[in-house]
Amino acid sequence: MFVHKERLEYVLRPEDYASPDVLRREIETLFLGAWHPVALTGDLAADGDFITLDLVGRPLLLRRHAGAIHAYLNVCSHRHCMLTEAPRGNAPRLACQYHGWEYKPDGRIDKVPDGGCFKPFDRENAALATFPVATCGELVFVRLSAEGTDLRGWLGDWYDRVAAAFAPPYRCNWRYAADFACNWKIPVENTVETYHLPLVHPTTLGGFGLIPEEAQKHWLEDRFTTLVFDLGRDSEPVRKQRQVVGWLGGGTTSDQYVHHHVFPNLVFTTSDLFNYCQVYLPTGPTTSRTLAWMFSLDGTKRNPFARVIAGMVARHGVKANAAIQREDSSVFAAQQKGIAATPFRGCIGTREERIWCFHDYLRRACGAPQGGPGAGA
Repeated sequence: MFVHKERLEYVLRPEDYASPDVLRREIETLFLGAWHPVALTGDLAADGDFITLDLVGRPLLLRRHAGAIHAYLNVCSHRHCMLTEAPRGNAPRLACQYHGWEYKPDGRIDKVPDGGCFKPFDRENAALATFPVATCGELVFVRLSAEGTDLRGWLGDWYDRVAAAFAPPYRCNWRYAADFACNWKIPVENTVETYHLPLVHPTTLGGFGLIPEEAQKHWLEDRFTTLVFDLGRDSEPVRKQRQVVGWLGGGTTSDQYVHHHVFPNLVFTTSDLFNYCQVYLPTGPTTSRTLAWMFSLDGTKRNPFARVIAGMVARHGVKANAAIQREDSSVFAAQQKGIAATPFRGCIGTREERIWCFHDYLRRACGAPQGGPGAGA
């Protein structure tokens, strides 16, 4: 059931989807203190393994040393060169590609070629900038602020659920990265409502039509919203799903599809066969990027039949989720263009109330004025 019984007004304004000033305020207020999934532990399996990425305008380097994963600003303190531009690799030393300055795992200076020419040298203030890193299951998270809530506190009651959903007996079978010609909030809004399913997802989710209100429940909280869709224990899809879980040795089934949004930009989707983690990141006022990982049930049984079934499940999940992502992204640019030209205030239906809750969080967190075009008129 939905929480609200009547339509809701737009909280945000068109400029909130295009203004550089708004984006700067969002990054400072929302993104620096948030935990962002950026990799899997398997991406950094051995000492010396590293990956690089850009996270809301900050170039990062993640590297494993002595079994622990460290995150650094990917900028040398000498002459500001990126330590490396390689997307991934293995390096025995944490060193700059330009002049070979080397750093210890905690970011402090270790070796400087011909160091005598830099005397007197302030080593302490030449250390690499570092960022907190934490893991949950096989997901690796980074926080861009030195101070803030730890990952368990950030995920709240979902921490243990995430830890179980993104670790054996589930296995990562698909990862996704894409850039969008739209503000980061547009794909977030899309993922938290089901109103668009019949038209945008004709080959995938459209067959569900508009999911009846009585078959779903919305939970609206200060920092989270959740959709719980009861698939119906006696329905044919659930009976097949239960059978597959049994074949694979997956344990107890819930018969539910659960979609959980951690404000501002993190989404988890869980079911008995598939679990997804997706994050939406701004790359500019009207551009954004997403990273996603799908884990499918690999199960505990290792007989040949179970291995064939696990492979079929994984392939089905990859094909379906890739198609869903393509279908969703097909409307993002049109939404951005429409917002730039709209004369309308807009409205939000009860089926879309999770969008309203997200907007209200942004208003409260960033102190933004309320209302669409014509607000207050």
